[in-house]
Amino acid sequence: MKITYTNVKPIVESIKEIGRIVLLGIIPIIIASINTSTGEIKINWSIVLATTFVIVLTAILKGMDKDIHLTGKLEDNNKLKGGLTRF
Repeated sequence: MKITYTNVKPIVESIKEIGRIVLLGIIPIIIASINTSTGEIKINWSIVLATTFVIVLTAILKGMDKDIHLTGKLEDNNKLKGGLTRF
């Protein structure tokens, strides 16, 4: 099989989707976890790590869904077009 953008588009788009979700999810968490009540800036890393874990898992599932959906569109497969949830 020849490698073209059309063939790798589902993978590229799913990686971009994962990046968007992680970036948009982590920035507010870091901002919210900054503690300036003592006059110095301290980041509560336990909150950041716990919520980042959830964000990354969500992003991976969303990326898988995007990949399955776009692969279904590429192959004209109605079952795959629905993504992970099939609707």
